[in-house]
This record gives sequence, C-alpha cells and structure tokens, in this order.
Amino acid sequence: MSRRAIRDKQPMTKKTILKVEGKLPKGGKAFMGQDNAFGGKNAGSNYVPMSEDEQEVLSRLIEMDDLEVHVVDWGILHQPKFRLGDKRLGIQFTLNFNAPAIPMRVHFFDLELRTRSGLILYSERQPTLYGNEPITVQAGTELQMIWDIAIDRIPPSVVKMFKPGAIGLTSRWTDKDTGDIDYETGNMNLGSDKKRLLERLHKGKKLVKNMSKAEIDKATKMSGRG
Repeated sequence: MSRRAIRDKQPMTKKTILKVEGKLPKGGKAFMGQDNAFGGKNAGSNYVPMSEDEQEVLSRLIEMDDLEVHVVDWGILHQPKFRLGDKRLGIQFTLNFNAPAIPMRVHFFDLELRTRSGLILYSERQPTLYGNEPITVQAGTELQMIWDIAIDRIPPSVVKMFKPGAIGLTSRWTDKDTGDIDYETGNMNLGSDKKRLLERLHKGKKLVKNMSKAEIDKATKMSGRG
C-alpha cells in the first residue's frame, strides 16, 4: 500500500489533532539596536549569524514562493509558512492524512526543503517518539508541525545560483585562503575573548548534535528501517 497520503489543501472533515514541534529558537530576548558578540541581531543569544548574502538568498526564495517541503514517502507541502531570522529558518505546516484506513505507527519523518525545480537545500530526519512510543496516524489525522532549521552555511555555489551578483566570500565559515569550510573561525577576525566564546559555542552545538543523533538512531532502530 502506498504511504503517499498527505494533502495540504483541503482539511479533513473528521480530525485527530496532534502537534509535533521541532526545536524552536532558544536564548534570551532580543534587545533593540543591540547585536551579540558575532553580529547576530539577538543580543541575548550566542550564535554566529548567516552572511547578508545568505539571508538575501533565502529571503528571495521565500518571496518568489519557490520553496516547498517534501515529507519523503508521504507527500509534498506546497505552501508552508516561513519565518526567517539571521540564523534560523522556521517552517510551519499542517499534514492532513487521507490514508491509511488502519492506524499506523510512525517513528520518524524524513523532511526535505526543496526549491520547486527540485534542488534539495536541506534534509533532516525528525523522530516522532513521545514517551518512548511512536505516534500513530490514519485517515483523518492532522499533524501541525514546526520545522526549525539552524543554518551555519549555504554553499557558495547555491548562493551565487540565486544571487549571480554575489562576489567574494558569501559565508562567514569559508576560509579566505582555501575557499574550504572552516568551522574553527572561518573568515572572521576574532579577538581572544570572542575565540573563547566561539569555542564554548562549538562545544554546546556538539553536545546538542550528539543528543539529536542518539534520538534519531533510536527512532530508526525501533522502526526497523534504515
């Protein structure tokens, strides 16, 4: 039986409402007119923002209505809602299921952010375990989802594809000598205090990444799928 069972146009008449939220932005409240140590617009949060070129490219894609979300094996969301910051892209959408007729356990969703021409900009497996149990879906189920993507770097080739006039380094994490990715300091000119702050930031990100991987591995193993 095909599992392509998502509609994003007309809602179902009878609904079971479940809310599945990704990780929302964390940190202190933003202070008007103040930046954080790395130029981010939220002075109460420690992060390295995207470059202006990267933010402009995402802004253009949203304004041109050129982005859609693919839920692999289930369906395509053609008109999700976007909220763009200088570090994160929040995507809100609703999944309305018209199948299966019999309740089905779902351990995770494989999500892809694509342009309408098919270019995959970002992909992620989102576990759907609650109380160590997977969610259950069937015809009539509605899932409201928030997919929050923290963006470190958009490949320069992608930036220049959508902004042909972009010149020089289009990411803060591109090494100015080699052009390769450098997640130590990138091309930022940092003093000793900011370098230590960046080291703490990297350690925190690594911890969160390891925790997320463990959760994904658990959901994948429980599902019996690769």
